Amino acid sequence: MSMSIDQAFEHYPNIGRERLALLCNISEHEARIQCRMHKGKRMDDSFKIGVAIGDIHYPYHNNTVNICKEFVRANDVDYFLFMGDQMHFDMISTFNMKKPKLKEGSRLKRDYRGFQRLQNSFLDLLPKTCERYWFMGNHEMRTYRLVESQPELEGMVEPENCLDLKDWKVVPENNVITLGDMNFIHGIYWNKYHATKNVQDYGKQIFNWHVHTHQVFTMHSPVDSLPKQGVSIGCACDVNPEYMRDKPNSWVNQFLIFYLFDDGSFTYYAPIVLNNRCVIDGKVYKG
Repeated sequence: MSMSIDQAFEHYPNIGRERLALLCNISEHEARIQCRMHKGKRMDDSFKIGVAIGDIHYPYHNNTVNICKEFVRANDVDYFLFMGDQMHFDMISTFNMKKPKLKEGSRLKRDYRGFQRLQNSFLDLLPKTCERYWFMGNHEMRTYRLVESQPELEGMVEPENCLDLKDWKVVPENNVITLGDMNFIHGIYWNKYHATKNVQDYGKQIFNWHVHTHQVFTMHSPVDSLPKQGVSIGCACDVNPEYMRDKPNSWVNQFLIFYLFDDGSFTYYAPIVLNNRCVIDGKVYKG
């Protein structure tokens, strides 16, 4: 027995076109149209949806980016955060200064153009009401160190001068953005217990990127209060890049989905991407 389209969206607010077509006995083409029409008509407005992805390290990104994009496409996202290290900037890294072979063929302008296309692909999917944040990571700071050594390049190589960021709130390096009871930072620590260090130093629930791995530490807190956690989220780039030379590492492909309630409380989900796929809300997302 099939249900009406309105009933389907009432019971399954984030339903995808394949399941909608099956439940309502309509074509997938019609289901795609209905999903687009109902996007933004979330039945439960007691919470807002957020998505955060970081350590993309363009052009070394992988299908984690595409999976994140598919989730954004299927949901009415209220907050979207690029959490820093959007680009790698290996061609201007001081580590490669005397290693021209490692920079052979790379071009700063070409990477900026490529990431601009990636950034636009997310922007095209986000509602106009979505709050968008663009964090400066330590890799973005490579452009400023270049200007410090070659001041004649000022205004020519920095992200704000080479990317269209007018639709984004740019967050300076090491700054924290607070949404409800959630706090976000690119990351400043990379020690073994960096999640612990973050929550102890900041004294509040904090999410960081930077280390490319997943780690959670929960502090003791009164029983009638929200738990305080330090949560480290993985990366969206290759877990075995060429420069690692097949060394073992703890890198994890991952991004963050969070649901923020009116009182500031929240819940979150950090899907781990393996073999170019993950499961979110019972649905398989593939890169």
